[in-house]
Amino acid sequence: MAGKTEKVMPDRPICLFVARHGRTVLNADNCFRGKNNVPLDDQGHRDAHKLADYFEGIQIGGIICSDKIRAHDTARVSGEPKALAVHPTPSLQALNVGDFSGQKKTPENVAAIQSYVDNPSRVIPGGESLEQFQSRVRPALAEALKISDQTGLPWLVVGHSSIVHEVGSMFNNDHHAALVKPGGVAAVYIEDGHLASEPIFKPDVPPQGSNRASHVS
Repeated sequence: MAGKTEKVMPDRPICLFVARHGRTVLNADNCFRGKNNVPLDDQGHRDAHKLADYFEGIQIGGIICSDKIRAHDTARVSGEPKALAVHPTPSLQALNVGDFSGQKKTPENVAAIQSYVDNPSRVIPGGESLEQFQSRVRPALAEALKISDQTGLPWLVVGHSSIVHEVGSMFNNDHHAALVKPGGVAAVYIEDGHLASEPIFKPDVPPQGSNRASHVS
């Protein structure tokens, strides 16, 4: 029998949990997911069940997730043991990388996407700009925080790697701050009167030699 999932929790009041969906075949093939509605693969379903194990014994008010199937299924599986309602929203979809969706993350393609991130008003062909992404994601995260405060329990947001990047940017002014692997979790908490975030389950690090992290998903 597998051992219990180890829990690492900040010693500060937690306001929100933010999880990245489990693995898909496009994750495994190192491709952009973006607007593609790709499902979880077998490992992704295991990731979702590990999330459920992680939250055993942790109170959660409810779950808000991206309406993409990979995020919705992760949310559904992880919330089943607690019989939590899942509330999908298109506001939490990944950064729409448009024509790059499904393509390999070659150095050339990653550099191309980064050029749009570096110029946040430029629209990715077939997709959206970083500013457009932020204009829908940041209010959704703020609303999740408001709901958590009103209910007195932290809620769980299940999204994409680009959502986790934005959490770090929004609360730490650092895209790297909350990075997690597929099926990982970051916490948003109060520190010295301000909101901050950090990875608490399956933390990830940016690629070696990278001094920036784009919102590539």
